[in-house]
Amino acid sequence: MLKLTHRALTVLMFLLSPIFAQSATAAPKPTNESVALSPAVEWQAGGSLRLRYEWKQGFALGSPSTFDPQDYLLSQLRLHTKIHHGDQWSLYLEGQDARVNNAFWRNNINDKKAANIFADQFDLHQAFLDISWGDEFASRLRLGRQKFNLGAQRMIASLEWVNTARVWDGIRLTQHLGSKGRQLDLFASQLVPVRPHRFNSHAFTGNRLFDSQLYGAYLSDKEFMSNAQVDFYYLLRRNIHLGDRVQTFGLRYAWLARGWDADSEVMMQTGRYGFLQQQAYAAHIGAGRTILKNIHLGIAYNYASGDSSATDNKHQTFDNLYPLNHAYYGYMDLFSLQNIHNGEVALRWKPYEKTILRLAYQGFWLAKPSTDAWYNAGAGVVRNSATATSSYVGSEIDITASTQLRSFPLTLMLGYSHFFAGSYVAQSGTTSDADFFFSQGKYLF
Repeated sequence: MLKLTHRALTVLMFLLSPIFAQSATAAPKPTNESVALSPAVEWQAGGSLRLRYEWKQGFALGSPSTFDPQDYLLSQLRLHTKIHHGDQWSLYLEGQDARVNNAFWRNNINDKKAANIFADQFDLHQAFLDISWGDEFASRLRLGRQKFNLGAQRMIASLEWVNTARVWDGIRLTQHLGSKGRQLDLFASQLVPVRPHRFNSHAFTGNRLFDSQLYGAYLSDKEFMSNAQVDFYYLLRRNIHLGDRVQTFGLRYAWLARGWDADSEVMMQTGRYGFLQQQAYAAHIGAGRTILKNIHLGIAYNYASGDSSATDNKHQTFDNLYPLNHAYYGYMDLFSLQNIHNGEVALRWKPYEKTILRLAYQGFWLAKPSTDAWYNAGAGVVRNSATATSSYVGSEIDITASTQLRSFPLTLMLGYSHFFAGSYVAQSGTTSDADFFFSQGKYLF
């Protein structure tokens, strides 16, 4: 009966989906109303329900697989409550129930292992206390289980696309420096591994990123330059089990004026990666133009260093940390900001106020094809071959659409992507193209 219900919901989403578009992480804002518990204390409650059907074919890139095609239905239910005392303090609690179920074909998803991005049977998702003080130099201290989304999220993001999302246990101080356009964030934290059938805790997982602590300082300034935002940041990922001490120094610039926009970001890494010296860097540059008020054309280039030798004392593969790769390097999640050259052209059309259609084309080359690997969005190795002479991995086309209903807090999305395998794939093993389709609905209450 449960599978039948899920299949019926999937078919219903297919019928509703063709009216879509927007980014993969966009969602309408909750419309919760406050209830006064006393003259100074108010209470809010709400939640969301998200269903997404995913279908994949060819992701094994030609290797024999009994799970091709594969598909599944993801469900995510969140319930939250907030109690706040004016601008002085607030307490926020959020529970999450995330599950993955078979749809029409088989899949090979392990919904029991930790850390998990598919399943998290009802658990504490967020729980933090905010304490605020000051006026012109306002401050806020946040303690507890929380989300981090810094700058353009190329390094640190809660990654709402995945079914469980990311949360950290930690402390964060936000300090406004004389105005709301300039602020400094200082934080110390550790990513919370999802344990689908137990309370999410920090027991050892054996995963390099989940067993690391994350520290940082992020300065954002919207007043330093007109029509622009400049960010400076320092990040430290520390794993005492492996001896990691990766330091990232970053500078980001974003500009918007008269229908034009541009952004760039450079990142340098030093420190230790296990027993090796970390010497890596990455860069992004992009520009765009809005035409006829509702059409935007953008181009972008991304680069991240790769390792030139496996036998020296240096680790030159860029450490992508905890990013929002899904929105930047293809919706199929085949690539990350590691050992890569990536170019993108994207066209976005907004025919109606809350409807967006997007078409994007991306090309991918490895920076070090014979001495380093091809890494996917989760930093996993897709291929690692010393036999390939070509650096061209392939290209991807993404077609997405979404709409938010005007009189109902429901966002609908639809997307299709195709990966065209390049010469590197053929030279490093079996080869084939790949396809990805998704249909999603999210309701806020």
